Amino acid sequence: MSQFKSVALIGTGRVAHQLGAALKENNVGIASVFGRNAKEAEVLAAKLNTQVIADLSSVIHADLILLTVSDDAVAEVSAQLNPNNSGLVAHTSGAVPLQAIDEKNRRAVFYPLQSFSMDKQIVWENVPFCLEAESDKDLNGLGQLAERLSERIFILSSEQRKSLHLAAVFANNFANLMFELSEELLEKAEIDRSILHPLILETANKILMQPAGISQTGPAARGDRKTIATHRELLGNDNSYRVIYDLLTNEIYDRAHEQKL
Repeated sequence: MSQFKSVALIGTGRVAHQLGAALKENNVGIASVFGRNAKEAEVLAAKLNTQVIADLSSVIHADLILLTVSDDAVAEVSAQLNPNNSGLVAHTSGAVPLQAIDEKNRRAVFYPLQSFSMDKQIVWENVPFCLEAESDKDLNGLGQLAERLSERIFILSSEQRKSLHLAAVFANNFANLMFELSEELLEKAEIDRSILHPLILETANKILMQPAGISQTGPAARGDRKTIATHRELLGNDNSYRVIYDLLTNEIYDRAHEQKL
């Protein structure tokens, strides 16, 4: 049985809604909720059938205090916590070091590596949880808690997690921007965006089976200079599409060929 039987949520965003609901469904007590926006805190508290903390500096009665706040707010919020809290204080950020939590607290990290939407159902058993703590006891307790949600548990240092988060930005946020740009190009050509969905799914499935570098295809990988010239002419000059196209095309070409494009 995990030492963390009750959890207080500080923050009312997507992570708080999704993680709070998942913990509650797995019989972890949600002791209380705090949010700077009182109305949003009341909505989340009602969803989780718990109470709202009116004052962040009051004593919070919970085994684990989860800071589901923005990266920039972790240090500020943790500094406001009452030093008499007995619970472990953990943030849920990928990029913020454990040491950003004010040192008056018992400190840890409970980071679910996933992109969260407010209403989209999460398949929690597939979500990697990245854990860090200052004591083996707290680390073991977090591991037991994470195992109630997921089969993928990783013990990572703050430096490792920083690199992981950067890699996730490339794989998720930057890739999503590419999808957005492709949709805009299709819209200009009056083509339905769904035409690319099978290609996108096939690309993602390949990455699951083998390293991305082995899967790379397209005109730059093949060295098809005429097609690249056609694309550049279509895009024109002095726009963000052309800048991004040239940057990525040159990078792919350089990785595949000895001669520069």
